[in-house]
Amino acid sequence: MQYILSILTHDTTPLPQDLPEMVLDSLSRHGIGDDGHRWLSPDIAFEVAFEAEASPNRMADLKAEFAGLTADITILPAKNRRKKLLIADMDCTIITSESLNDLAELSGFGEEVAQITARTMAGELDFGQSLMARMKIIAGSDAGLIQKIIDDAELSEGAEALVATMNHHGARTILASGGFTFLTEVIGKRLGFDEHYANQMVIEDGKITGDLIPPLLDQNAKATRLQTTIAEMGIAAEDVATIGDGANDRGMTELAGLGTAFRGKDALKAVATATLDHADLRGLLWLQGYHDDEIVT
Repeated sequence: MQYILSILTHDTTPLPQDLPEMVLDSLSRHGIGDDGHRWLSPDIAFEVAFEAEASPNRMADLKAEFAGLTADITILPAKNRRKKLLIADMDCTIITSESLNDLAELSGFGEEVAQITARTMAGELDFGQSLMARMKIIAGSDAGLIQKIIDDAELSEGAEALVATMNHHGARTILASGGFTFLTEVIGKRLGFDEHYANQMVIEDGKITGDLIPPLLDQNAKATRLQTTIAEMGIAAEDVATIGDGANDRGMTELAGLGTAFRGKDALKAVATATLDHADLRGLLWLQGYHDDEIVT
């Protein structure tokens, strides 16, 4: 069976110039030949194809050869690399911050809400119950603060390239968030996502009531959206790439052919196909074999 070993990093920590030689030497020590190697992006994204009889221990040993690099090391099957559907989380994935934490900070409840969020993203608390608890904390806050959240939202590095490239190459792109539609609508439109899904706050008399309009998008919602969409498209879960950071992304991550943890919590990394702790969001494109020449910027 053919596999692809990907070594990805960030512009600030370039890979060594002799990396190709290092990789081929490592493969050789494991009795594996080179079926073709290339730089996908100079100095920061490299891949090599190889044939091998896979076993978890053998792949782990091979990845361990590169543990000294400041890089994301991933081994994936070469078959069916380019995905037809992207489902992306928003908070701390497509954007750099957690929007509910930001709103709570502006409302004067930042520390209290942030503590609950951290436990939720680590998988210690039920997402739906946690979300309602956090909403009750900020109940009565000025709804005008929402506009500042929108204005201050910052895209994660590589977000524009990720969505534009997958759109350009015919994939369907969905922004699915346990956050709120006031922001997914703006971010989704800005980046060109085909669809966006999130929770909707109840606003009355210029105040955040602390309630949400049903249905609540809980920790199962993204997995459900994945299953519904692949049925609509007539594709398989193996044709899906997902990316997220927290425990509430576990469901979709476990189902997807390429379930990716971006700066992920341990609860998500435990079930992810790939992790991106160093590369920016273009890493999800490189994992699919996109060369810089194919990436839309």
